[in-house]
Amino acid sequence: MNGSVVRGSAAVPVALAAFFVVVQFYTSLAPLSPTPPVGFVFASRAGAAALVAVLIVAAGYLGLAEVRGAPLPRDSRLMLGAWIGAAALAALLGFDPLSGFEVVGVMLVAALFHLALRRAYPRPAAARALVLAYLACGAAAVLAALAMLALRRPAPLYALNHGRAAGFFVTANQFAAFLDAFAFVALGTALAARSPRLRAFAGASALLAFVALALTFSRSGWAGALAAGLFLAASLRARGVLAGLTVLAALALAAVALRPVARHDPADAFNRLATLEAGVRAAQLFPLTGAGPMAYWRVYPSVRLPDGAPPGTFGALHPHDAYVSWAGETGAVGVAALVLGWWVFARSMRRVLAGAAASARRFGLGVSAGLVAVLVQGLFDTIGVVQLTFVWIPYTALAFAGAASGLPWESDAGRCEAQAGRRETEAGRGETEAGRRENEAGLREPGRESEIGPNSGSQREAGVRPERPADEA
Repeated sequence: MNGSVVRGSAAVPVALAAFFVVVQFYTSLAPLSPTPPVGFVFASRAGAAALVAVLIVAAGYLGLAEVRGAPLPRDSRLMLGAWIGAAALAALLGFDPLSGFEVVGVMLVAALFHLALRRAYPRPAAARALVLAYLACGAAAVLAALAMLALRRPAPLYALNHGRAAGFFVTANQFAAFLDAFAFVALGTALAARSPRLRAFAGASALLAFVALALTFSRSGWAGALAAGLFLAASLRARGVLAGLTVLAALALAAVALRPVARHDPADAFNRLATLEAGVRAAQLFPLTGAGPMAYWRVYPSVRLPDGAPPGTFGALHPHDAYVSWAGETGAVGVAALVLGWWVFARSMRRVLAGAAASARRFGLGVSAGLVAVLVQGLFDTIGVVQLTFVWIPYTALAFAGAASGLPWESDAGRCEAQAGRRETEAGRGETEAGRRENEAGLREPGRESEIGPNSGSQREAGVRPERPADEA
């Protein structure tokens, strides 16, 4: 099967949608992590392995269908090369090379998706499948989380999060990280959509996500959403929205100042500084290439402060700062690669947005706002290498592609292409049905030879002269 035949296959939209939906639930992969188990886990080890299998199969197919033999965008090559290269060097020189290279392998899987999405997204069928599947599954996950909160089930999850919404994402802060991205992608879709039904569905999904975000009581998630809202309003020159968000930010800061431990464990709320300082000490101990991807927990006992989180808790797995976590696990080389990657992304996005159509610009800015929210939220939570692999790499691809093409199936060219595809499919079905009827009629005709005989219709159509009997010759 050559690449030109595979490329554009009907399976490509399915593979894109499957990968992007499954990767949102990366917290369910925790049973496969080299770190000690902590907290409540939804998926079993077998279930987590099945999710990984979906990611690998989908990305592998996309690699064959879209990436193989195709020119790769220079900005993606620079960004992904810097990030994955730094992680690979840290894994090679780190405390646990085997686990480190497993992480690098997953990063490569995400990179295949990134490159395939950028190539396939301009095709209406691919973009439509990915965006609609993402919105539908995201909205369903949010509704499920709200139902779990209302029913206080599962009870251990409710207790672990002190009555905060968490859903299938284990902790309220991880749920907030998902909501930060989902809400603004949905909002960007609503702003860019021409179809009233899509606009209503995306707008309702965004509103639902913001309600759930409020119920997470995640201060880091709120900070990310406010930063993203200010970015989006400023980019769209929505001065009224910008002023309203500024007031909302002030009120949120006042509320946190008055009740800093609302729905939080007070002990956890006040040992964050000790946890952060332990992460800084880990980065200082291994300044060049770090301890290795997902190896922070191995060095934590040596850098833990007397009042720090005890081993076996979330605070012992990461310093609750994505950038300090990345620095501790990949060192100065990783930090330089991180800065380079985001600089390349910002420069390229600015160029693409400057020349984008109005609707594409709104959608691209919505996805970019989701990334802003995630980056700000990362100042207070999440593991750097995990965030990069499962969030930054996939969403930067959607931002690039969305800013360039918007919602392709809603454009005039996209609708014409979709209609042409439907007509071609219907014509093919008609030809198949006509051929079937012809074959049936031939089989019923008296004296007609079998289709596999010397005077078969297939031979006549191919221009093959029928053989004559010897006595006629």
